[in-house]
Amino acid sequence: METAPVPPISTMGAIVTVERVLARTPALAVLLPMIQAFDTGCLLNIDVVARNAAAPRGLALQLDSAFSGEESTSLHITLRYPDGVEVASDADHHCAPPSLSWFPGGVRGDATFTLYQTPLWLHPLPPPEDFVLTMEWPWAGIGLEIVRLDGAAIAGAAARSKHCWPSWGATEAH
Repeated sequence: METAPVPPISTMGAIVTVERVLARTPALAVLLPMIQAFDTGCLLNIDVVARNAAAPRGLALQLDSAFSGEESTSLHITLRYPDGVEVASDADHHCAPPSLSWFPGGVRGDATFTLYQTPLWLHPLPPPEDFVLTMEWPWAGIGLEIVRLDGAAIAGAAARSKHCWPSWGATEAH
């Protein structure tokens, strides 16, 4: 099975600042602080912040299963383009473009809060016009949330992405 391209390691993606709280419960906040754009796609940097004192016992294990794609607990994100094309985070198994796949993130925290960084890789880039992100997480008590995103800003950022080294051709300067 063919897999979708991943964010290029030797390219610095350009940033689109979003700074949106997508949803909030007494125990969790789902954030979209930024989108990192590359020429081949973009990372939607989804952060989930858990307020440890308000979180149900065993939340960390439940969140791990939520991001492993277990259908009953998964965070569902769908992108809807103006031409009617939809791409969903829970349909990343087919990898046919467009695709929206959970990408490895990280976890850090302290006694008060835990931050789960859970980026989504979108391939290819969205069209350079406004489109809609919908998010729903019934397991976490989060109903349907709708946010408009600026496709033109993402396309502009992708054009600003930079390769770490210039192409020197067959002979590289040492």
